[in-house]
Amino acid sequence: MNELTSRLAAEAERIEEDTEHSFKGHYNAAARWARYHLLIGLPSALLAAVAGAAAFKDQPEWAGALALLSTAMTTVLTFLKPSERAEMHKTVAGQYQALRNQARLFREIGLTDGLSAEEAKARLFELAKTRDELNQSSPAIARCDYELAKKDIDSGRARYRVDEVKS
Repeated sequence: MNELTSRLAAEAERIEEDTEHSFKGHYNAAARWARYHLLIGLPSALLAAVAGAAAFKDQPEWAGALALLSTAMTTVLTFLKPSERAEMHKTVAGQYQALRNQARLFREIGLTDGLSAEEAKARLFELAKTRDELNQSSPAIARCDYELAKKDIDSGRARYRVDEVKS
């Protein structure tokens, strides 16, 4: 492997590492926001139903209190939009994961399959540009989502079995 190919492979590995942390962090964020949606939305709906039942049973204080609580929870749900955030993080996670896969294929196969130096550099620059665009347009992830992703990666949970054999 010549020096240029080695440098291209190293940079592709950097893209793989960056995108692996990013996609796992965004998947964690998506799961967390989906939990928030359930933890706020389900009780809110149930409280509204119980408030309606209390109103029919001539318990106006209970009906009013439960309706207010349900309204407050629905307001939080509307303001935070956890289902939208979960979907957004899931979409971005998929984009980062696809980029990681493309970088790995480039490094493992593209670089060894006789690409010219110019073609290889152009492909790497395209991968790097895609990563930079994703970094700029993606929502931020919470520190806890990043830490969980790092823990999973460091423990080997993100590794393919075929790669463990190589190590």
